[in-house]
Amino acid sequence: MALRRPDWISRWSTDTAAQAGVIGAAWSVAGSLARGLLPRSPVDQAIITGVTATINYQLTATAWSSLEAVAALPGRRPGTLARVVIASTAIVGGYGTAFATQRASQDGSLAASAAYAAGRQIAFAGISGGAASLWDEVLHNRLHLKPGLDTTLLPNLATGVGIAAGNVYFAVRRAHKYGMVNPDNHRVEGVNARSLAQATGVGVASAVGLGTLVIGEQLAARGLERLMSKAIRHDTGAAGAFVAHTAILGALGLAGAYALKRITDRLEHSDDIVEPAYPKPPDSPYVSAGPRSGMPFDAIGKEGRRFVTMALTNQQITAVMGEPAVDPVRVVAGYEVTEDIRERAALGVADLEACGGFERSIICVASPTGVGYVNYTIIEALEYLARGDCATIVPQYALVPSALAMPKTLDGVMLTRAVLDVIRDRLEEIPEERRPRVVLMGESLGANVALDVSTVPGPFVGVPALEHLGVSGGAYFGVPFRTEFWRRWRDNPEAMDPDHEILVVHEPSQAPALPPGRMRQLLVVHDDDPVNKYGYTMAIQPPWWMGPPTTRPPMVPRETRFRPVTTFVIATIDLLNGMNSKPGTFVRRGHDYRIEARLGLQRAYGVSCSDEQAEAIEYALRENETEWAARRMIARKMDRARKSIASTLEKWGSPQIDIADIDPGAVTTEPDSPLRRLGQISGPPGI
Repeated sequence: MALRRPDWISRWSTDTAAQAGVIGAAWSVAGSLARGLLPRSPVDQAIITGVTATINYQLTATAWSSLEAVAALPGRRPGTLARVVIASTAIVGGYGTAFATQRASQDGSLAASAAYAAGRQIAFAGISGGAASLWDEVLHNRLHLKPGLDTTLLPNLATGVGIAAGNVYFAVRRAHKYGMVNPDNHRVEGVNARSLAQATGVGVASAVGLGTLVIGEQLAARGLERLMSKAIRHDTGAAGAFVAHTAILGALGLAGAYALKRITDRLEHSDDIVEPAYPKPPDSPYVSAGPRSGMPFDAIGKEGRRFVTMALTNQQITAVMGEPAVDPVRVVAGYEVTEDIRERAALGVADLEACGGFERSIICVASPTGVGYVNYTIIEALEYLARGDCATIVPQYALVPSALAMPKTLDGVMLTRAVLDVIRDRLEEIPEERRPRVVLMGESLGANVALDVSTVPGPFVGVPALEHLGVSGGAYFGVPFRTEFWRRWRDNPEAMDPDHEILVVHEPSQAPALPPGRMRQLLVVHDDDPVNKYGYTMAIQPPWWMGPPTTRPPMVPRETRFRPVTTFVIATIDLLNGMNSKPGTFVRRGHDYRIEARLGLQRAYGVSCSDEQAEAIEYALRENETEWAARRMIARKMDRARKSIASTLEKWGSPQIDIADIDPGAVTTEPDSPLRRLGQISGPPGI
């Protein structure tokens, strides 16, 4: 008895575009297994594979529909022979286009990159559609098997998997040929029973999602075809299928972009909390919001309140360095103090003077990230190395996560320039022998802003612009890919740095030590930092660091080939993994630059210390970060506990009891404890 198949399965099974899409999805799995800049978890790998397969299914199905629509007569669908001719033409034309534009694409032409990516996709669609057409001819027309999943899905999957296996084989051969750089960068790490179970769940969910997408896309496309045919009262043929698949692809693209934005917003806001660890202004006269300061405590944001409250004292510095020290100055030009950029700069520098900043030998203008954050480890390292004889001013240009602050970086550039202008004017009033030296510092988006200060149109650009602004040296950690200075310097180093003062290193030990009194512009960029190497154009264009295998920077896998879309998906996961860090544990990996703080500042600003002091600084930096992180965590949990207790007491109808200062350890030991007096208050049984 023949197996009965639902009509909708038969309709989907006989759609050549759907069959080509299945081959393209299975084919793409090989590319999704390529090594990226950083290791990834099994769950990450499952996500990469699922997303890549889904995108490649839709691209291949749409491309094949386009080819059929172009080649078919109006109102007609091509037969098997016509489809084979279409496939052959697409393969030759697609690969020919890709070959002709490959060199220009690698040289940075976005138009050539688009043509290269389109050529590849057309060729892949030709291979996939041609294979599906041949299977259809053999199984259905020659062997007369009834169309169904077993005669379409399985052979198409086998075709895609076979091509993928060939790609994996050639990737292994490339690894043997060019060498396995950075062998610690495993494709997938942390493999255990739990992670495999999670990855399996994600993989199954991806497969179900892909299957749902495939069926849903076909149903939607056929529905659109029927609507169009009904509207024009004529069979739309292959052209209608092309329009329908293209419309579905556009809708999926918009939905994906919206979902990505929602996910990004959630991730970026996950740590954006009001902290009970810093409830009141600091007592130190050397920081903003302190006794000498005119900067309001509530105008400097969460990160600003952290920054001024966590300032080191001269006693702490002396204990680490074994030398007399002074109190360092920390000032924040608060974002909420005024909307006017020049006024904010003037108020910030006025606060710097009020707190004693111009009495220190180094003034560090530290550009923050979008949320107003400056890496505490780097600033503490400077304060130890300077024996407290330094002042740091943080010009805040936003109070939102960096992903949302990117459009505001121009405000940050103009604010930082304004701060430098005001500082330079004030220094001219001080005798030269007593003038502090001015340095720049930035990490991540802060490095973006600090370096782009030199790209504002004017008589000077690049390093000469920094010198004109009175900047003696700079330390820039993890420079992002979008930094204007970085792009211009890579394109034309002579224009941005005519005297060759810029030094870019993977780690500070690669920079020669400076003689006393000398400073430099130092960029510390890890070779495996995805924030530096990411780019939106990677969806279609090879990035500069994925050139010929033997020319790639250290830590970049040489066997990995650039693949439009797939490489971008892998890089996006790398971007998320690159910012993982653990308090007190410093590693040279990805976008974590805490391990570079001390030596990076020494090689940029010319500050020095003995080997014993260097070891003491490194130990103190790790201990400080762990302690501050623990305090914030405890304060958050205690605050939640107090709110929960207060809510429960309110439900009980209890009298007003101040629980803010209750010591949990004294609840049952002190006879006059407020909670001991709750004995006469009735509550739920068992409390």
